[in-house]
Amino acid sequence: MHVLTDGFGGLLRLMVRLSFLVAGAVFFMSLLVAGVVVAGAYTLWSLLRGRRPTLQDILRFQRNRAGWSAGFGARPGQGRSQRPTSGDDVVEVQAREVTRVVR
Repeated sequence: MHVLTDGFGGLLRLMVRLSFLVAGAVFFMSLLVAGVVVAGAYTLWSLLRGRRPTLQDILRFQRNRAGWSAGFGARPGQGRSQRPTSGDDVVEVQAREVTRVVR
């Protein structure tokens, strides 16, 4: 009788493990499909607005997320070395209107 219950117990443990494996695979695939849908929607939205989606637009989200990695309460830009600007970098120009020439 002990052999019979051990066999059923082993079969039950195997079924539980397989069900968790299948549930994890379904969850992973759903996240993958959601990512593809979001990327496609973002590309379509960019093309409808007349802008090509660029890598800089995509990496902007990663840069914003990297700001949070500095820790709670950190100021934006803290830890980054920024070049001090001087008055020598400023150039004044005269503004002029640009007209479109139709050929």
